[in-house]
Amino acid sequence: MGYIQGSIREQIVMFPESIDEYISEENAVRVFEAFVETLDMEALGFVRSKPAIEGRPGYNPRDMLKLYIYGYFNKIRSSRNLEKETKRNVEVMWLIKKLTPDFRSISDFRKDNRLQLKEAFKEFNKLCNELELFSKEYESIDGSKFKASNSKDRNFTLNKLDDRLKRLEKNIEEYMSIIEKVDEEESEKEREFTKEEIKEIEEKLEKLKKRKTEYEGYREELETTGESQKSVTDPESRLMKMHEGYGVCFNVQTAVDAESHLISGFEVTNKGTDYGQIEELSEEIRKDFGMKTIEIVADKGYEDSEDMMNCIEKGIIPNVILGSDKKEIKLETEYEECEISEEMKSSTKPEDIKKCIRAGEKPGIYERKIVEIKVVEKSKYEGKKEEVEVIEKRTEEEMKLRAEEGNFVRDIEKNIVYCPEGEMLRQKSKKKNGQTRYCNKEGCRRCKNKCTKSKFKEVDFGKNQIEAKCKTVKRMKATEVATEEQKVKKAKKKKIKYKQIEIIFRPDPKKMENRKNLSEHPFGTVKRVLDGGYFLVRGKEKVTGEIALLFLSYNMKRAINMVGIKKLIEQMV
Repeated sequence: MGYIQGSIREQIVMFPESIDEYISEENAVRVFEAFVETLDMEALGFVRSKPAIEGRPGYNPRDMLKLYIYGYFNKIRSSRNLEKETKRNVEVMWLIKKLTPDFRSISDFRKDNRLQLKEAFKEFNKLCNELELFSKEYESIDGSKFKASNSKDRNFTLNKLDDRLKRLEKNIEEYMSIIEKVDEEESEKEREFTKEEIKEIEEKLEKLKKRKTEYEGYREELETTGESQKSVTDPESRLMKMHEGYGVCFNVQTAVDAESHLISGFEVTNKGTDYGQIEELSEEIRKDFGMKTIEIVADKGYEDSEDMMNCIEKGIIPNVILGSDKKEIKLETEYEECEISEEMKSSTKPEDIKKCIRAGEKPGIYERKIVEIKVVEKSKYEGKKEEVEVIEKRTEEEMKLRAEEGNFVRDIEKNIVYCPEGEMLRQKSKKKNGQTRYCNKEGCRRCKNKCTKSKFKEVDFGKNQIEAKCKTVKRMKATEVATEEQKVKKAKKKKIKYKQIEIIFRPDPKKMENRKNLSEHPFGTVKRVLDGGYFLVRGKEKVTGEIALLFLSYNMKRAINMVGIKKLIEQMV
């Protein structure tokens, strides 16, 4: 028995087939077509939404948006690969009517409309809301790291620059000594190196000096601006901790609907942690969906009392998982005297909720959430801050000698610490108690006389502390050392009394249990199914546009699975 035979390639067809016949009624590209045609491109701010009167005609932004939605939906994100698809993919030919834009035109559309792409994402969410796909019962907020278009080698911290400059100086000295030795030799016969080798050494030396100047410029920039790190390729990306180690990333915050698992909203940040990032995203979602109040759940990385209090005052209910097995959290805000009516108590307006809380009255929406609310009287001291009078300033050499005696010596002016082994520790973080933490991981890694059992040393200094004894402990709390270099004048302070609001807030434990089933699903799908764990573009705004296309593709897949292609198209038409 023979095989099923295909058509003969050279066969002339009397009645040419329509491209539409190749696209079935259940093909997702029909959803892309219907959705983009409903958009008011001019109102959303898309570039060239109105054709130019003169000059060469450009591509319709609708066609370019359709092409990008198709690409991200099918893991084709590169502009060059999208160009190839326009010439060989029947679905793409149908979608953009056989147009074949070059890769530069495709790439420019994504760059020029980076913020407008987020608006297109929001428009699809409005459509899903009309279909009642969003339950709006509560939202799960979480963050995930997406790799930026910047390698770790092109990201610098002050400690990293100190270490590299130290090595460069050593290499430069070695090459300089070789050249000096060659210059001292009288005859060419006595020389160890040929002219070609000497020329090669001189070229290497020139490259090292150029690199040293470059790194010194980076260090000066960081010291001047006060930034913790510098990324060269994508200046807005930051080195962050990921599951597989450290990488240069952006931290993408998402809010996921409790029932549908649809992404309600997102925000791109370059902060390494999720600490204090609830309010801004929650407020944006509430405005987008026209909700008076919104309830969210988040993991313990979001536990920030100030952020949670701001949310509560705006009608955002923050169910944050609390650390150390706590069931309740105490929050504080300012007291403002105000007469509160029963109407204001039952109101869901943010301004009424805020007035109730600051007057010490429990709003109706927090009847089961706020365990206790009360006005407390507190006192504090007011007056001039401590003034430090420097009598005698020590030189760098004096501080290093003092460090060699077994001390960690701090240069307050340069904000660095010298260790007994001659390494320089840079500021790592600021603690809640006002202390500054210093460390140098690279220096500790190569240290032969370790003063700690851990991988690296961390030293904490108070505001006016300049020295600390070196003790063999994992983490050392520095003690203030009185020296002749400093004299502290303490000004008299006046004690004043004031009123403050204290509330005991209890998050909903049932909602917090479901959190893992919500936020991890979209991130996993976007990174694995859509191959979106890294960015192709650079800069926070462009990254926002790219993640908008990824999340739009994810929401489209979810909506198609939930209601089907025909119902989606019917809602659009």
